[in-house]
Amino acid sequence: SPHLSCPGLMRISPLNLIVMAHTLDVEGLERERILKRCQLDPASLLNEDGEWVPAEHFVDMIRVILAETGDAAFGLIAGKSLALMRYSIMTPLALFSPNLRHIFDDVKHFTPLLFEEPEYTLVERGDEAQVLMHPWLQDEGCSRYRHDFLVTSILQMLRFGGLRDDELIAIEVPHECEPELMPRYVALWGNKVRFGQRNCRVIFKQAALDRPMMSHDQVAYAGARERAAQALSARMNRIDTAEKVRQWLLSALPAQPSMAATARQLGLSERTLRRNLADLQTSYQALVQECQFLKARSLLADEQLPIKHVAHCLGFTSVASFHRSFRRWTGTTPTLWREVQLKGQ
Repeated sequence: SPHLSCPGLMRISPLNLIVMAHTLDVEGLERERILKRCQLDPASLLNEDGEWVPAEHFVDMIRVILAETGDAAFGLIAGKSLALMRYSIMTPLALFSPNLRHIFDDVKHFTPLLFEEPEYTLVERGDEAQVLMHPWLQDEGCSRYRHDFLVTSILQMLRFGGLRDDELIAIEVPHECEPELMPRYVALWGNKVRFGQRNCRVIFKQAALDRPMMSHDQVAYAGARERAAQALSARMNRIDTAEKVRQWLLSALPAQPSMAATARQLGLSERTLRRNLADLQTSYQALVQECQFLKARSLLADEQLPIKHVAHCLGFTSVASFHRSFRRWTGTTPTLWREVQLKGQ
């Protein structure tokens, strides 16, 4: 199925913003001015383990950076920034990993420390392997940034893991490339890049996945993985309450249980439920809307279902109220959203 995202509902680790802010410093850009334009308090970017933030904050940050720099290929810069090495919990894992396969497995496993979903899939076919990327950031004007960022960081990882130039088969990205920017892409990615393709992917020889890495250190790798596992466990324990609320709300649609009723269902007091959700930087009403959107995506995938029926299944009293909510979630109408998704399939 196509990768679908709704930045208006999604939350991401503050580490994403911290890395981007540090990238601005590394590149000599005016960090304070850019953060001010994004209405972000620099003090809020000091805690790597702090509250998860709405994804639209990151989207706004990218928009401002692209406007400030006028650099359509800024993703190339961010994807190889030293800021990634400084802050990423994946750095020691990748550094001491046995091989590339382990790196890809670890990145996928520990994705919830940064995002709700992985942004790529590793596919193996015969003697070839490919990293198929499906970035959560699909905002018009910003998707190119995320494609460039992911391809660059994946290539950095592959080369660090020992991928040879003759083992790289092709790089494909959806966007076109301006002639004046072509030398930058070739210098960083090589001459096997194809622009204007349907998918975003890096294709290479499968044998590279299991080649032992020279930097592998079993003790250091085990320690790095244990630290990452502890961080993930702490995160998952906090998420567990929210996930139980989601499952309950989805099963109850079109009814919309009150917070008190949901707390009783989970065996909690209403106060405890509210506090647990606040610790995750979310709220009961936010989860209600998130579940409505998840159900709406599923129903709208059936082009035979009238919009009025979809609205009723989600618990809305009118099509108009459904339209207002859907536009707030996605920036468009249910009808237009359905047309785009069906066309993409």
